[in-house]
Amino acid sequence: MMANGWKTPQEIMKDYGLEKSAFAERKRDCIANPEYRDAIVQDGRKMTYIIEERWQAYLRYRSEQYRIRMLDPHIRKSTAN
Repeated sequence: MMANGWKTPQEIMKDYGLEKSAFAERKRDCIANPEYRDAIVQDGRKMTYIIEERWQAYLRYRSEQYRIRMLDPHIRKSTAN
């Protein structure tokens, strides 16, 4: 890990127990989300770093979205307001 809290994709995959395909899918989703895209720092095609604090915020967001999707539809409707 770099002194500034940035990690390489390989470090993130190892630390979070992610396969390459799972990481790639989450990375694409994170970049597509304007709120969390700053978690991924890309300097060209081969240099990528992950700002772990922002990555964790993105994972919390993902977890909350999953929880909402899994709620009973009647409960989900009332939480949307």
